[in-house]
Amino acid sequence: YQRRVRVNSYIAFTLDKLITHIVRQSHTLVTDAGCNQLKNLYTKFRSTGGAGGSLATQSSRAAQEQSYLKECEQAMSDENLYRIYFYKQGSKMTVELIDGENNEETETEEKGDEKEGGMEVNSSNL
Repeated sequence: YQRRVRVNSYIAFTLDKLITHIVRQSHTLVTDAGCNQLKNLYTKFRSTGGAGGSLATQSSRAAQEQSYLKECEQAMSDENLYRIYFYKQGSKMTVELIDGENNEETETEEKGDEKEGGMEVNSSNL
């Protein structure tokens, strides 16, 4: 019985910590001026295709994505920016740190299947 109580209390403690962190992050997203500015930029560029979309249409919206990136860099000049890709096929996600001073190199690295400096998460490995 004691072992069962310990396991259940550990799960409850873990869930409590998780909920606390989610509430803190949500509060930051809602109240932080930088987060609101990025949300407004996303909304603005989402309608033109600059905030991402299907991999098949990436070449047609490259100019809009580049201008979205530049505005995000201006808005968050002292923060790190990340580009996140979700691949439906293969259930894969890639997170890439964007180097604000060297965008041309970042663009050439993105052309290949392997992205250096990124992190890849595959749901089959979880």
